[in-house]
Amino acid sequence: MAQGAGVRNEAEWILRRRFPAALLHACAIEGLDPIVIRVLCARRMDTPDKIRAFLAPEQHPLGDPLEMADMQAAVERIRRAILAQERICVYGDFDVDGVTSVALLVSVLRELGAQAEPHIPDRFSEGYGLNNDSLDALRDSGFTLCVAVDCGVRSVDEVRRAQERGLDMVIADHHSVPDELPPAVAVVDPKRDDSAYAFEDLAGVGVTSQLCRALCAAMQDTGAGARAAAGLDDYLDLVALGTVADIVPLEGENRTLAARGLARLRQTARPGLLALMAQAGVQPGKANSIDIAFRLAPRLNASGRLEHAQMSYDLLMARTQEQACEIAEALGRTNDERQRLLEEQLEVAGAQVAEEPLPLILIIAGPDYHEGIVGLIASRLREIHYRPTLVLRENEQTALARGSARSIEGLHITRALESCKELFEHYGGHEQAAGFTVRTENLSALRERLLAYAEAHLDEEKLTPRLLVDAIVPLSALTPETVVALGALEPFGKGNPEPTLAALDVELVDIRAIGQENKHLRLYVRQGNASLPCIAFRQGELADEYPKGSRIDLVFRPSLNEWQGNTTLQLVVEAIRPHSAEQPGD
Repeated sequence: MAQGAGVRNEAEWILRRRFPAALLHACAIEGLDPIVIRVLCARRMDTPDKIRAFLAPEQHPLGDPLEMADMQAAVERIRRAILAQERICVYGDFDVDGVTSVALLVSVLRELGAQAEPHIPDRFSEGYGLNNDSLDALRDSGFTLCVAVDCGVRSVDEVRRAQERGLDMVIADHHSVPDELPPAVAVVDPKRDDSAYAFEDLAGVGVTSQLCRALCAAMQDTGAGARAAAGLDDYLDLVALGTVADIVPLEGENRTLAARGLARLRQTARPGLLALMAQAGVQPGKANSIDIAFRLAPRLNASGRLEHAQMSYDLLMARTQEQACEIAEALGRTNDERQRLLEEQLEVAGAQVAEEPLPLILIIAGPDYHEGIVGLIASRLREIHYRPTLVLRENEQTALARGSARSIEGLHITRALESCKELFEHYGGHEQAAGFTVRTENLSALRERLLAYAEAHLDEEKLTPRLLVDAIVPLSALTPETVVALGALEPFGKGNPEPTLAALDVELVDIRAIGQENKHLRLYVRQGNASLPCIAFRQGELADEYPKGSRIDLVFRPSLNEWQGNTTLQLVVEAIRPHSAEQPGD
């Protein structure tokens, strides 16, 4: 099966919201495309004031960082270290959110006059999160303060050991909070129950940016503090990268930070980002959230998946265009290799999913999986089978298995892992994604416990994929200007996905499989006097299911196809079905 095609085309089509035509009339704003208004009303932006506010996210204020629990203690300890010229280590994660968090905090600390150095762990030798040997080495090298960003909230034993050895720990994380907090000088996490901060879904780099804001405010009595505070907006490009890449909800403050950061990214003078955009084929002045998610973030993530994320950090911190271009080209090659490995190992993993009926949760383990891409394999298997999925690489030498989990709506995967926490060496994550380390001898028990958890928390309704449709439109209503108009709803991502539209009773004029191994589908459709080309990714096997002349329904995203200097409208098809007299339900 082409990845995801079956699930997408078996999904229940759901119209987000039905509403009277009078509501559209009441929400009409001069110059705003009617389809945009329909999409906004479907998403309950259903007054002119709500619409105007949604379309201007960069104007929304951010919360007071001091409302986060322990923020004041974190700032005071870091300020003391800066003034005393202590050596400060910024310890991060190896994904885009972690790397941008480290680059941001190291840069601001240095502007404030600190002796600050980065430490991004090696995925293969150190693993995710705080590592005892690494912390010991930092203390032995003379560091007296370690600020952990985008990690650390679950590292109780590691923090206790570091503190006992004289390495003070400050945690600035955003992951789910455990029952017992690490005994650090400060644990800043907006998800803490005792945090007064109103928005709890910040990415790691969002928490780090608020730490920087609070720190610069506390250092205003120094010349360096005033200069650093004035320059904080220069780092919003990094904040946008980490926020969009980490798939946090692009609502509230995340939407504000991403919108401000995208504006900064389009004007960035950062050599590393200019080189990365050139390598990825992104026009800087037109960069958007989709470019981050599908072109920039995969390249930045590739180094940490296959080699070492220090390469991505070095790109973000590069001072010359020559150095930046060299690193960007290396990241491009690494990303190509990552894509090749993923397709190769996905075939192996798919062969392991042979049970009928499928178990409620898929747990795939083996010694030959590449540790750096188990999360990507899990994500694709979840897409294909619509089941929570864990993929683990077993290491026979260490008797440990490291893995990643991806879940579906309705099952909080980190809580699922927490239900059998005594089986793990380490674990942590979010509602739909998590990472963990488990002894191979515990794999059988883990499988049994997670299957029991899934039995208790999943039912047929939750296992039925749903495809949300914003509006049903005739093809004649679509023009290239429609795509531009929908761009006003940026930034897109979790919580604010790209608008999906449906066209019903469309004639299939032409259909054929294209691309390597015929994985994709090229269609040409007609409705009345309107005819449009379409592309359906990873749905090539459907070419034999729909003969020319069929009457079909489509769910799609309108897009612009630029080829040899020409720009044309095309539909990116999410799902196809034989035409039905029944409209999508709600």
